[in-house]
Amino acid sequence: MFEAEKRGREYLAARGMSDRIIDFRNTDITAESTALALDVDVDRICKGLAFKGKNGNAIVIIASGHSRVDNARFRDVFGFRPSMLSPEKTEELIGHVAGTINPFCLKETAMLYLDISIRKHMNETVFPGIGGEDSVVELTVDELEKLSDPVCWVAVTK
Repeated sequence: MFEAEKRGREYLAARGMSDRIIDFRNTDITAESTALALDVDVDRICKGLAFKGKNGNAIVIIASGHSRVDNARFRDVFGFRPSMLSPEKTEELIGHVAGTINPFCLKETAMLYLDISIRKHMNETVFPGIGGEDSVVELTVDELEKLSDPVCWVAVTK
């Protein structure tokens, strides 16, 4: 189990959300395989995207499963062109292994933003990861916002 997953589990347990964690027995979990296992649209699976920020920091964007970052929108919001973090920098700046980025327990060098693509699921639940390769938590959009405490909502995807 990754250290980030342990922290994610502890964080969610402290907030009474342990019973909402869903564990899969798969070491190669993707948004598509998670959606298939849960029998939900892949768009309800939240994905974490890691970008180089300014001053040596990272930008983490949590978006819906079908969303893709739009370079022009990203530039309009952040003032520079998006550049993904390398796997090494992802772990160093965010505290999560690349491919397991989630909105919980980020390092102070990471700024978290939620993309508005998630808001279309206000009347459903969404499934962000918790820091491992094969676990998610089922949350309402309001719960996701409250538990992740983002800087703000942004519109950087299409």
